[in-house]
Amino acid sequence: MLPPIDLQGGVGLAAARDAFVTALLSAFGTIVFRNVVAPRAFACMPPEVVVALKRRLLWLAQASVAAAVLGLGAWLLVQAADMADATSASAALEAVPTVLRKTSFGHMVAAQILTLLVLAAILGGRGQMKDSRLGLGVAVIAVCLQAGHSHAFSMYEGLSVLLGFDILHLLAAGAWLGGLVPLLLFVRDAPPKGGVAAARWFSPLGKWCVGALVVSAAYQAWMLVATIPGLVGTFYGWMALVKLVLFGVLVCFACANRYRFAPAMMGGDPGAAKRMLMRSVFVQTGFAIAIVVAAVVLSELPPAMHSQPLWPFAKRFSLSAVREDADFRHEVVQAALALAGGAGLMIVAFLVRRFRIAACVAAAVIAWFAVPHLDLLLVEAYPTSFYRTPTGFSAETIVEGGGIFAQKCAMCHGAGGDGGGPAARSLPVPPADLTASHLWMHSDGELFWWISRGIETPEGGQAMPGFADVLDDDQRWAVIDYIRAHNAGNMHQEMGRWMPPVQAPGLQAQCGTDIVSLGDLHGQFVRLIIGAAPAGIKAAPAGTVTLFVPVGSDAPPSGACVVRNEAVARAYEVVSGTDEAGIVGMQFLIDDKGWLRALQRPDGKPGWDNPQVLSAEIETLRAHPVADADDGGDQMRMKM
Repeated sequence: MLPPIDLQGGVGLAAARDAFVTALLSAFGTIVFRNVVAPRAFACMPPEVVVALKRRLLWLAQASVAAAVLGLGAWLLVQAADMADATSASAALEAVPTVLRKTSFGHMVAAQILTLLVLAAILGGRGQMKDSRLGLGVAVIAVCLQAGHSHAFSMYEGLSVLLGFDILHLLAAGAWLGGLVPLLLFVRDAPPKGGVAAARWFSPLGKWCVGALVVSAAYQAWMLVATIPGLVGTFYGWMALVKLVLFGVLVCFACANRYRFAPAMMGGDPGAAKRMLMRSVFVQTGFAIAIVVAAVVLSELPPAMHSQPLWPFAKRFSLSAVREDADFRHEVVQAALALAGGAGLMIVAFLVRRFRIAACVAAAVIAWFAVPHLDLLLVEAYPTSFYRTPTGFSAETIVEGGGIFAQKCAMCHGAGGDGGGPAARSLPVPPADLTASHLWMHSDGELFWWISRGIETPEGGQAMPGFADVLDDDQRWAVIDYIRAHNAGNMHQEMGRWMPPVQAPGLQAQCGTDIVSLGDLHGQFVRLIIGAAPAGIKAAPAGTVTLFVPVGSDAPPSGACVVRNEAVARAYEVVSGTDEAGIVGMQFLIDDKGWLRALQRPDGKPGWDNPQVLSAEIETLRAHPVADADDGGDQMRMKM
């Protein structure tokens, strides 16, 4: 299965954007080369050659700026057509003024057009004006403005650390990749000594740029790709890998140019060496254009962190087995220690020649026996293993899922989900007990796969049918939310707490004139009251918000935000393991990370209506936050 390609705006928009970005980086790189590298190389060239090269560099910068203006105009036109759903060139042109006036994209493009026109005026000036550092400063601004079209700018709506790294990435890419064509001009037109000098002084600039690219790309990947599944299971991740490979090729060319081909120009056959260096820089320029194309495609794709990754392998890493069984845990630890010892032997083999063969043989034997034990860290995987529910575990989807479960699943799994439905005895394999704790060992994506495709028996028959043709994606995710919530309610009934911890079902409340979600309240403890409210809400502890869910004709108490959604009471019935009658008057505490932490039944004493009692409960929960190892896995880290 291939990950979906969601190229926003289509190929035409990406092509127009690529044409502009390539020209912009070329202009910037040429100006940087003229100000940083060229003066050092000019010192060892005849005056007439210096004049000719200055003229060619100026022409290249002017041509690049002109191409950037044309490319930006084409990008604006195609983007306007996409925004306005225009079907003709005239309709697209009519939409351009509106896009420029009323969209953030248009505002950024207007600023870029103005900057490029100023840069063109500087390059077209007389005397030293066209060679001054003023042009470099304006070129820097033009490149920085391009970051206004990035994921970082749209995600955080302004300045952010990610935006800063995007700007650094653009400047480094422009200075290095955009300087390749000027370097090619110098190698071609300058005498051998001048060409070697240009390559020599371009190298430090390239090293600084490569370092900046590595650091900025690593941070961008951390923020936008985020996970291994996102890297190998989304088209965004694939393009990031393509870009990484191209980057490696460029670095190899740069090393060869600096340390092999350029020095050879001062040898016995400078003509042949010059041709070799020119071919190398020319091919390197082609790879540079390819990497720009890859970067543009990345900017037109949704980030991997916002996509559902398709896992391409038959196995995946999991700690479930070692968490559940102490013997398995000891086995894996012993295997890991053995492999560490084997690694130590390899170090000895590297350092001490006398024991090299014996140490290598011993390390190989250790690895042969130790590696199979690490299979306990691998479990069967499916293409959707790393999917995560997109519902936010909302109250509405839990209730919807409960209705679907009763219609489609209860016949086999039973109304209570314990596997004892009316049709269970006729099945070749007993239905799964959905109330068991091992449910949390399975990811959302695995449940989604089984509900969609069904489950086969060991003999190849069908233990459970798939529902992909019966239920759409949203309905299947709703069933999963209900199964999670129902299991959590059973665990609480048996153990008196949620183990593993469960996220509070999502909801919206009206606080004065504002509508807020649980996600908006992160950072504060939330006290949720279901019906039968006290006469008034006494002063709540600092950092605490009170939400009230009316049941029947209950009037909301003063001082509380009101949740006017009947599904919320039904969802909290499920997640608490109670019934419709028992939910009235029940109260829940949700911590500052959105985890359900405690509940109090209507007859609970001492009551949370007493501010001192509530404060003591909250302080206890603050002192014992949910640990990452106890949170039930990624399936419960939901966006509220």
